[in-house]
Amino acid sequence: MRRGVVTVVAALVVAGCTAESERPVPPPAVAFTRGMAEAVLAEVVAGVGRNGVADFCATFARSKETCDILLRDALRGCLLPGDKPTVKSAVRLPATGKSEETWRLVVQGRTLDGQKYVSDFPVIRSAGVPKAALAIYWIGLGYGEDMDDPPDYTVIPQNACPK
Repeated sequence: MRRGVVTVVAALVVAGCTAESERPVPPPAVAFTRGMAEAVLAEVVAGVGRNGVADFCATFARSKETCDILLRDALRGCLLPGDKPTVKSAVRLPATGKSEETWRLVVQGRTLDGQKYVSDFPVIRSAGVPKAALAIYWIGLGYGEDMDDPPDYTVIPQNACPK
């Protein structure tokens, strides 16, 4: 009799463990790292190298409409990206009630015509996926507390169109 009770108890324990392990387990929280943000930058730069700026904003930018406006302005000034930029610094900005978690990379490089630029390249994580906020990295764009107060470390390339 004792053996039968142990078997039943063991079966109930195993059944309980099995039922518990079949429940969906949420994925572990993954930290949003600088490496993830730099990987987004590398993907954007490689995409420009492969395809130029065709469908650039739709492919790479979270804010397609704003990216389209910035890209149009860059093309009006004949500003195209040159080689891969270097990351000079990176700052993690935690999520707030008004904004998503962001890595702000400060990138430096040269436009296709050789002008130096220093730009902010914000990468946000929305719904767990890192994505470039605007994707345009070669025009000296900077972000302060708001879009009307850019930082003073940016370097904006000049119009490169032939005169």
